[in-house]
Amino acid sequence: MAMDYIRSLISLIFAISVMYILLDCEIKLKKNRYLLGLYATVVLIVDGFVLLKFGYPTFMKLYPLLVHLPVFLAFVFISKFKPIKVFFVLWTLIVISTSFSLVGLIISYSFGSSKETANIISYILYLPTYLMIYKYIRPPFLYMLRNTDKGWLGFSMIPISYSVLVYSIGMYNMDEVINRLNVKYGVLLFILVFSAYFLILRFFKQTREQITLQNEQNLLMTQVAEAQIHFEALQESQEKTMLYRHDMRHHLNLINSYLIDNNKEAAQKYITEVEKNIDGATVEKYCSNYTVNLILSSYISKAKNEQITVETQINLPENNAVSDMDLCVIFANAIENAINACKGINDANERTLQVVSRIKNNKLYLQITNSFDGTIIFVDDMPVSTEENHGRGTKSIAAIAQKYGGVYSFTSEDRVFKASIIL
Repeated sequence: MAMDYIRSLISLIFAISVMYILLDCEIKLKKNRYLLGLYATVVLIVDGFVLLKFGYPTFMKLYPLLVHLPVFLAFVFISKFKPIKVFFVLWTLIVISTSFSLVGLIISYSFGSSKETANIISYILYLPTYLMIYKYIRPPFLYMLRNTDKGWLGFSMIPISYSVLVYSIGMYNMDEVINRLNVKYGVLLFILVFSAYFLILRFFKQTREQITLQNEQNLLMTQVAEAQIHFEALQESQEKTMLYRHDMRHHLNLINSYLIDNNKEAAQKYITEVEKNIDGATVEKYCSNYTVNLILSSYISKAKNEQITVETQINLPENNAVSDMDLCVIFANAIENAINACKGINDANERTLQVVSRIKNNKLYLQITNSFDGTIIFVDDMPVSTEENHGRGTKSIAAIAQKYGGVYSFTSEDRVFKASIIL
């Protein structure tokens, strides 16, 4: 019986640990840590009471209610993902944990070993499985969790069917399962479940490749659009420069005529008008990267025309590990989204936009912050929009961050939206 307790405890610790990494959980707020600690304490007290008062067989009968449900609710609280996705991961870990016991018992029964040998085999499987999940299974899992919202209920039917079968036969007592099914059917059950998850992971991999390809196509289209804006801005600047060079002689002659007539006021007024026109044709310098600077100049000019107060702190060298086009896509989408958000604010004095870029520890850090009015809806930490063709900008930014193995985040607090990217 003691070995059963140990096996159940190790299985639970393993399942919770793997769920934590598969769901990419992170508890930042101390308040949430305290609440989670209090919740875990209450659950342990209740479970301990049932175990001591009614015994191990009754505890195993109530195991889904006493253990699975509390774990599910805890991860719904700390996870970034929808409950159905947490649900699938939980039942997947139940399958893995019970399969360890199943494999151990199959081996022990096949070679006539003791139950203790079966438990030892189960224990040995935990560490390599954890490392394998972290290295090979976690990436496609996280990618699917972050990028797809459909099909999770269907995926969940596989581990649920397995768990219901195991529970109905022996209430997670794998000895009872083997005794009733015999070793041959136990092996068949394991093979079927393993094959099902092999197909699920293969589907995840293919879907990831398709989504990546689609993202690359969308990025290419966005890059072409940004390149068009870049060339149009360059062409407009060059045309205005050539025009003013051509007309400069006429400007100087007119100013000279004003001065000969001693009409200094008219001369000064004309000079001021010429300066304004020249300033409008000049691309303001925000950074040393010529291509990115043109995009920044174009979009920041649009922001100022919308009476948005703009603050920039941009340190971006000419040469970067990130391509100019990818940088242009990030800046253009982020600033355009910020402009659209600021336009919804009635009071022009509250329209603010801040663009920050710096390099630290050989990493490029970008942050675009803007004010907004209203409510921003997030799905899996990504802002979404109900308007047609909106919301692609943040997806493009996320795709570029993933392309370079970087990180990104979108947050909103106190009517301030912040997009942060590290590449």
